Amino acid sequence: MKIFISYIFIFFIPTFTHALVIEDARHLWSRTGFSNSEFILNDYSDYSRDEAVALMLDSGAYTAPVTTLLEFDDDLYLKTKNKSIPFKDRRKIKRSLKKSDRKKMIEWWHREILSSDNALQEKMVVFWHGHFAAQPGKVLVPYMVEQSQIFRKNALGSFKTMLKDVMHNPTIHQFLDNTKNTAKKPNENLARELLELYTMGEGDHYSEQDIKNLAKALSGIYDDYNTKKTKVNYRRKDNSFITLFGHTGTIGMDKAIELILDHPNTSKFIALKLWKEFVSQDPSVDKLKQLSRLFYESDYDIKTLVSEILSSTEFWSENNRNNMIKSPFDLISSSKIIIDFPSSDLLSLPAKMQQSGQKLFEPPDVNGWLGGRRWINSDLIIARQALLGKYIKKVVSFYKKAGQNPSALEKAVNRAESEKYQYFAIGSSIENNPNKRLHKRIKSVLLDHRFNFK
Repeated sequence: MKIFISYIFIFFIPTFTHALVIEDARHLWSRTGFSNSEFILNDYSDYSRDEAVALMLDSGAYTAPVTTLLEFDDDLYLKTKNKSIPFKDRRKIKRSLKKSDRKKMIEWWHREILSSDNALQEKMVVFWHGHFAAQPGKVLVPYMVEQSQIFRKNALGSFKTMLKDVMHNPTIHQFLDNTKNTAKKPNENLARELLELYTMGEGDHYSEQDIKNLAKALSGIYDDYNTKKTKVNYRRKDNSFITLFGHTGTIGMDKAIELILDHPNTSKFIALKLWKEFVSQDPSVDKLKQLSRLFYESDYDIKTLVSEILSSTEFWSENNRNNMIKSPFDLISSSKIIIDFPSSDLLSLPAKMQQSGQKLFEPPDVNGWLGGRRWINSDLIIARQALLGKYIKKVVSFYKKAGQNPSALEKAVNRAESEKYQYFAIGSSIENNPNKRLHKRIKSVLLDHRFNFK
């Protein structure tokens, strides 16, 4: 009888789940792109941590850009490829296109960030753009726009698909001079960075000979503007027999990518980089091994990996909260918790964001944005304050004008004075002063030093 009662008691022990409290909701919100979804801002207490993570990841599923995609003068771009046109004329056309279209491209992305409701997707686009870093100085602008769409479509999708699509897009081939890589004149730039920065990371898991052989596999590639993809000129490709990660033969780019994805260090390196993005700098050896195995066995499914990261005890630990410094992109994205950007082009953000240390579509070098404490020094602190200050002032002025939306300004002030929204913004509540001017009441939250952390 005693045994029977014990079994009944054990059977009815409820499974313990963590229901979200506001501290949890803010942590998940701040690390996943500052979503404006109802479930995280208002209904968080209805969900457990696991349920909230699942909803957040579902909210980051691919959505097409809200703002109209850019169109380019394809005839002019094709002229830059037409060798019957004198070189000086082609160079003049290229410079003119680069100057105008570069500006259009950068402004387009800023408008998309401010307009999109898919905060997690845009966060991941910035992350992958920093991972596969390139600049428009050496790359045709339409190729970079195509590349950004690859990141958007695969933001939480398949890393395998993303890597293949990125390698079939001309952007990093032009940026790293791989279009100059031929059998007669090898160039190892892309081969080296493909292993060191994009897939396996630095270490002794590949040799200098592997890099040389990978360069041979990537040789003979050129860009085709009509398709916005790479093609192979087999007369310029090195077709010699090589050995790459245990495979011997005549190897091309697709086979090389397959071999890289089969290497255990690729899943490990990407898992580590995503852990650092969402949690902390140093996972335990066992945790990294577990995440690496999961990522590999999921066939490089990014959502599966991020779900495991966000569900980990380490992610929810008090030691890993509110200790990351926001990027300039984060500052603007998270400001939407208080003030909505109007559907207008009244404010050009790229220059101010650049002064704050981040210019979208133009990471500083092949390493991308290194972030962390590099976002803050004496000069950047002032620039960050100026970025937010000008942003607030411009938006408030817009809403105050006759004929605009006065309720949007009232909503912003109400949020700035709401304890809940103050907590999401800065992790605390502050004393309100109704005698302050409207933009200063908003500034009291967004210019609080705690707004710099997530």
